Amino acid sequence: MNLEDPKTVALKMESPPAPSEPVTAVAALRTIRVARGLSLEDAAARLKFAPRVIDAFESERWDELPRGIGLRTLAKNYAKFLDVDFAALEPTLREHFDASQPKTGLAEHTSTRSLGDAVEKPASTGSTAWVILIVVVVAVVLGIALVQGIVPASMMPDWLKGQ
Repeated sequence: MNLEDPKTVALKMESPPAPSEPVTAVAALRTIRVARGLSLEDAAARLKFAPRVIDAFESERWDELPRGIGLRTLAKNYAKFLDVDFAALEPTLREHFDASQPKTGLAEHTSTRSLGDAVEKPASTGSTAWVILIVVVVAVVLGIALVQGIVPASMMPDWLKGQ
């Protein structure tokens, strides 16, 4: 075998370049998707998420992703789409599930956390009044219907027929 012969092709063995950064579990999902010949648009169409959202997920741009249950749903469905065990992926994403829940709103305000029983709850008598009003109106309408003979005798109870 002459290596200088143009008909002879040298066999080259190359290994893929070592990543400059450590590969994370989420970044491995992109590698799996590409290895299976699936485009970003294929994944987006199947998962019903925009391609930019899936790209942000694969690139770990957490600020561009949905929060809370939306992020969990995306991760779970994407793992299922690629036939990857979500249970193995979940521990690496757990900090982002929890961190994505914003700690805002009245319940987290410092002035209301320490009030406890000091906060008065308004009495809700409005619903009781409405129920009483409705019962009175129905009773009046039924009384008028009975007196006027609108209700057939077959529908009247026995205790009212005797009168």
